[in-house]
Amino acid sequence: MPRMVGRFLAVAVVAASTGLAHAEALDRLQLRLNGHASVVGAYVDQSNQDGLDEAVLAVDTGLFGSALLPLDGGDVIGGRIALDLDYATNFDSFLNDAGASNVLEEIWAYWEGDFGRLQFGLVDGAADIMGYGSPSVTTSIRVDNPEVFLLGYPCQLSCGSDPQEPGSLFSPNGMQLRTDIHGSDDYIKLIYFTPTFGGFRFAVSYAPDGTRDIGQLFGDDEFNEQGNVLDFGLNYAGSFGQVDLGFSLGYVTGDNVNNTAPGFYGDLEEWGAAAKLGYREWTLGAAFRRTNVAGGGPVVQDFFTNVYDDEFTDIWSVGVTYERGPWSVGANYIYADEELPFFSQNQEGSGVQVAAGYAFGPSVRMTGGYQHFEFDGPFNVCITDSGGGGCDTLDGNVGYLETTFSF
Repeated sequence: MPRMVGRFLAVAVVAASTGLAHAEALDRLQLRLNGHASVVGAYVDQSNQDGLDEAVLAVDTGLFGSALLPLDGGDVIGGRIALDLDYATNFDSFLNDAGASNVLEEIWAYWEGDFGRLQFGLVDGAADIMGYGSPSVTTSIRVDNPEVFLLGYPCQLSCGSDPQEPGSLFSPNGMQLRTDIHGSDDYIKLIYFTPTFGGFRFAVSYAPDGTRDIGQLFGDDEFNEQGNVLDFGLNYAGSFGQVDLGFSLGYVTGDNVNNTAPGFYGDLEEWGAAAKLGYREWTLGAAFRRTNVAGGGPVVQDFFTNVYDDEFTDIWSVGVTYERGPWSVGANYIYADEELPFFSQNQEGSGVQVAAGYAFGPSVRMTGGYQHFEFDGPFNVCITDSGGGGCDTLDGNVGYLETTFSF
């Protein structure tokens, strides 16, 4: 990864130097460092999960560095790096992106002008970037695409005496409750954004290979690797008097470039839509996503893939918020239905959240709330005894207090 970062920065430097008419233009360079940290204190109550009912402390952090350089003629070049690190005491481990170990989340460079914007690097796909989501009062501990998700099951392949070892996010049959269209993940890709016309903007992205390592872009394909991944995204934002309206559409497609079981494993296919409506202090939003990535989680690149042919997961969510001065209140609901190979019964999951928040200023916000989750699977079991096991069914309750600091 350091070698890849070095190559990427070198390319950015060369691009910048070719666009400068004079060395004095470096005086225009704008550098910025910003970030956030959300600290969550919660109590988790899980049915069927003796030993996992406890007080929990979790932290979600993000650090972002950016550079912007205006060029002669009005164009702009720039770049961004994003670092992410999350921690939860009930798992006693760092949990980045639902278990991934990538502290380096994104790094990319761009060129923007009258033609639009061209961007390259480790970045989310066009459908994800252009997509809207349901509004939420809380920053990190949400029911739709949470950064902090505190339900867990005690073991994956074997159980020890400590119910939290090794610990894992509760994702029965791969299920993750999220409506963002993230099928292309933050793989290396090229993105083009059009200028905005009458409130509309379109974007398309291409990832030649399902990898974050630039050295593997043109290497041998892994088993069931998704390649030639294309994202298409469209959104609209406009205001009509006191009414704000927005909607988004997204589609992602890919090729299983080394399919070990044609007809069973498949090519990536994902689409979704979202809409939001604002009136004075009120905001209402809804989102829908359909994907053949099992459970709506990220793509697994290995012999045992989770992209199935003609097996889909449907996820939809709705949220409403009300803000008046420093106060805000909101409610959210999300539901997922997952088709499973070999089973006639589907995996189902849902989450509901109510919350209220207060902003002490532009940099500090405190929110308190309650979440309830339900998961029901084809086995309708949760095995916790020593000797192995797992869960596909669970009821969970989370009461929490979140404090978010930003700069």
